[in-house]
Formats: sequence, C-alpha cells, structure tokens
Amino acid sequence: MTHPVKVGVGIGIVAAVVVLLFGGWSAILAGIVAGAAAALVTEGQSIRDRSATLRNGVISGAIVGVFILIAEIVNDILVLPLAGKDPVFPPFTLGPISIPYNMFVAGLAGLVLALAIGALTGWINSLPDKNRRLGLAILLLTFLALYPALDAAAGLGWIEQMISIMIFVVLALGLNIVVGYAGLLDLGYAAFFAIGAYATGLLLSPHLCNQSGFNCEFYQQEWSFWLVIWIAAAIVACFGLLLGAPTLPLTGDYLAIVTLGFGEIVPVVFRNLTTVTLTLPFTGICIAGCIKPLNVTAGEQGINPIARPWVPVVGSFQTGEYIPWYVLILAIIALSIFFINRLRYSRLGRAWSAMREDELAASSMGINLVNTKLMAFAMGATIAGLAGVFYASYITAIFPSVFDFTVSVIILAMVILGGVGNMTGVIVGGLIILLSDRVLLPQLATLLKDTLNTTVVPHVESPAVKDFLTVSVDPTQWRIFLFGLTLVVVMLVRPQGLIPNVRRAAEMHPDEDTWDLPLSIQQADAATQVRSVDRETTID
Repeated sequence: MTHPVKVGVGIGIVAAVVVLLFGGWSAILAGIVAGAAAALVTEGQSIRDRSATLRNGVISGAIVGVFILIAEIVNDILVLPLAGKDPVFPPFTLGPISIPYNMFVAGLAGLVLALAIGALTGWINSLPDKNRRLGLAILLLTFLALYPALDAAAGLGWIEQMISIMIFVVLALGLNIVVGYAGLLDLGYAAFFAIGAYATGLLLSPHLCNQSGFNCEFYQQEWSFWLVIWIAAAIVACFGLLLGAPTLPLTGDYLAIVTLGFGEIVPVVFRNLTTVTLTLPFTGICIAGCIKPLNVTAGEQGINPIARPWVPVVGSFQTGEYIPWYVLILAIIALSIFFINRLRYSRLGRAWSAMREDELAASSMGINLVNTKLMAFAMGATIAGLAGVFYASYITAIFPSVFDFTVSVIILAMVILGGVGNMTGVIVGGLIILLSDRVLLPQLATLLKDTLNTTVVPHVESPAVKDFLTVSVDPTQWRIFLFGLTLVVVMLVRPQGLIPNVRRAAEMHPDEDTWDLPLSIQQADAATQVRSVDRETTID
C-alpha cells in the first residue's frame, strides 16, 4: 500500500466517524478539512516533484471523499433509524445558494470538496518554498474566514465549541514555551490561566467597587477591556517570575512537584479570599476592609458580571453573537504565534534550546540559567494571561473550581500529543483532544442513548439492567478513561507526537531518518536551525 493510500485511509476513517455521528451537511466541512490534511501529510517525501505531489494530493483526497460518501449513506440508512430519528436535515443555505438535503447530494459534495481541496493543497505544496508558504497561508485564512458561514449553512452549530477550544489552543501555545522550548515540566499551568481571569474579573467588574461605596460607573465603560488585557498579561508575567524564582535549583520530577503545588494553591487562595483586611506592616494602620472585611473573590459564588469588549462598528460583544468572539480569539492566536515565533528565533530562544538539551553545558557556554528560566516562565505565563482575559470576558463570570488540576493535565497532553516544541503540532493536538471531548463524545452519547432507548431498553425486563443501560452507558462518563488510554497508546506508538520537532524526532529515533514528516515541516525546521546559526555568527 503506497503512502498516499495509507494516509487517505487513515484520515478518511477519522472523517467517516465524524460524518457517521453528525450526518447531514457535516460531510462538507469534513471534506474540506480532511482533504487538506491528507494532501499536507502526503506531500513529496524526499525531493519536491510537482506532478508527484499533485498526484498524491488527488489520490489521498479522493480516498477521503469515498469514505465520507459511504459514511453519509450509512448514517441515513442505518445509524439514524436505529436511534429512532428521522433522517431529514434542513437545506444547505449559503447566501443565494440553497440545496435541499439528500444523503447522496451531501455525500457527493463531501467527496468533490475532499478531492478538489486535496488537489489544490497538493498543487500548492509543489510550489517553491516562498510561494508554498504564501499559498498555504491564503488557503488557511480563506477557510477561517468562511468557517462561520459554512458552519451556519450546514446547521452544525460548532462555532461556540470552537471558541472554547481555541482558548485551550492559546494555553497550549504558552505551555509549549515552558515545556517544549525550555524543557521545564510545568504541571500547574492552569494557575496562570486563573490569575489572568481573576485579574480581569477584578478590573472589569464592579465587584470590589460596590463594597467601597463609590460611584462604579467606570466599570460600565466596556472599552477598558483593550487596556485591561495588557495589564492582566503583565500581572500574570510577574507571577510567572514569582513561580520561577524558587524553582531555579530544581529540575525534572522536583520541578514538576513544585509547579503542581503552585497550581493547587492558586485556586484555593481564590476560593478563600472572602474576608480580607489590609494593614500597613509594623504599624497596624488599616488601609482597606477596616469597617467591613473585603470579599475580594466571592469564593465559590465567583465574580460577575464582567464587562465585555466594545468596538465602534460592532458595538459590545454579546452572548450568542459568536462572530466577534471568533475573530478576537483568532487575533489572540495569531498574536501569540507571532510573539512565540520571534522568541524562538531570538538569542533567548536559542538559550532555551541549549538549556533544554543540557543545563550544565549551556551554563558552561555562558548562558545565564537564572534569567533564561525566569523568562521562560514569564513568557509562558503571559500567553496564559491573554487566554484568561478572553475567557473571563467571554463567560462574564469566573469560579475557582474551573481552574483545577485537570486543566493543566489536558493542556500538557495537547502539547505532548501534537509534538513538543512544534507550534503546528501543538495546535493540531489541541484540536484533536478538545474536539473529541467537546464535540464528538457528547454526540456519541446522544446517539448511543437514543439507540438503546429505541432498540434495547423496551425489550429488557430487569429494572436494574434498564437503569444501567439508561444511566451508566454514557461515553461522556468514560472521558477520563479514554483520555488516559489515548495517552498510553501515543506514548507507546509515537512518543515524539503527531507532528514533532525534527530534532526531537531524531532524539527519539536516532537510527532512522526524519520519519514520515511532511517535507514542508522538515524544511521549515531546517531553515530555522540555519537562520539561528547565521544570526549567532553575525552577532558574534
């Protein structure tokens, strides 16, 4: 079996699962995304050949499209009737285009789009490097711009979940600085997320002001979000320095334990800052909470309401109007990628890489380990602060129970699954984990419950068995088990991650070539190393 066929079958199975679960016009989005992904993975493996790259894209896209067509037919004929649902979906309406639903029409649309996008992506991959990067960027930006319209036209309603997922993508990008570039294992990263959210809540909510008795109209000025986002990021960066300072002598497991403790302490502190009185040291003079102690964080009740962004043309961002939030989170991701990319290519980024490889050797070569570690924690915390600011304003309320240990574990798993030290891999890993958790598992639970209630439960006489089937057979309750099983399989089969850094892949498999990484990723990583050496030589 050739490489394009293997890739087409693998990605086609994933796309078919999505279509089997959702049916309807989900085939269109599945065809676009899966077709592009298949063509990206099957580009030329040794030397760029335009005809071979284009042919690989067409082959893999066609195979993916066939899987989508078959899955669409099976969904209408088998899955939905077993679940007791009528296989009727609203028409696909995009502007003046309105297509009545038919399983063959939807399946063929997915097939055609997978083939076309696969061929287009394959052709772009055959271009010279500069044109290829520009073409892929235009293709990605076009899809991101059209996604809200496609989501609405297909009637999927995924955009709300996508905004939540992209918050975690921002967090994973920040953690990749600490774990991927600097090699510092951080198990309490959710603490920085919490500090950014609470800083926003305290600055953009009248919660504290109402306790002072002053006029709190200032907090109704929603434009202040654009100032608070930078203030909160700076506050979180300072806390990153505070965490980094006591961990300077620590490495490995000891560092992980300290950061784990920090991550557990922060939510407890926010939960208990409900009766605070501030006095000047050594004088006993009260400066705040003198008459009545301040309820700083409101404990488990949380802080609300939190003001939202406001822009002149759009106005105030509102609940249920997802497009402004979608654009804003995409802008934060783009800013984070640009910021991290510049750091990676800088002298500081090279110092992180050296420290990750061998701290003793890096110190011997004149790298200041103290400043390097502190900057890694500060920069990673800054990105988490941006995510916390967006989250607090988006939800308009924050609670300490949201920022528990599982958040840190999920973010770390996103980095490991995608590929430590590779921003593309981190984004892909985050999308895979969160889409499975937030989109696929709930839909699977709904279909499974409806199928059992329609075909099995009516024929079961035992009340205990009925209760078990209706209550316990729920995939959403198995999420931690499935999550752990996925990590075990990845560590056994592909410990370097799905899209690893080339250097890390070589470390994991020193006797092999650069594995089956797409050529664009290999060339980008190699170009990065060459630029780093050239810049270092120029500076020296």
